[in-house]
Amino acid sequence: MGGMIKAGVILGVLVEIWTAVVIGAGWHKDPAMLMMFFLVIPLQITVIVMALKGTAAESPYMRQLVNGLVLSGVAGAVVFVGSYLLTTVVFPHYFDEIRVAGAELLAKAGKNPAEVAAEMKKNESMYDPIQNSLTGFIGTEITGLVVSAVAAIFLRKK
Repeated sequence: MGGMIKAGVILGVLVEIWTAVVIGAGWHKDPAMLMMFFLVIPLQITVIVMALKGTAAESPYMRQLVNGLVLSGVAGAVVFVGSYLLTTVVFPHYFDEIRVAGAELLAKAGKNPAEVAAEMKKNESMYDPIQNSLTGFIGTEITGLVVSAVAAIFLRKK
């Protein structure tokens, strides 16, 4: 299990480094470049598969699934804390910047000022550091569950 914890910490740190690159480069303000953030998904798949390969010889399916969930839980905890710190300490203007970018995008799409204001108010919960961090945790868990469930079929003691 120690290997899964270590792999989870590595995954969480890698995700946060990549998130810092995305924010630091200003890609979070550009809808076309924002998609770069989602490279964390193939990163997570790679880390989970590599970690499960290391325990495949002695682990049946359910054990591999648990291994992947432990790894993802640890990574999710690192992502939660890291995301909170990135958006409140390292890049404290992050949410202001995405608010401005979102409003500009809506205006370019032809929304009038009242429609822009209504849409921005509807999405206000997305601009909260805790909510944002929780979303990262949940996304890490769901991705980990799906990847582990599939990978464990192939990477297990038979």
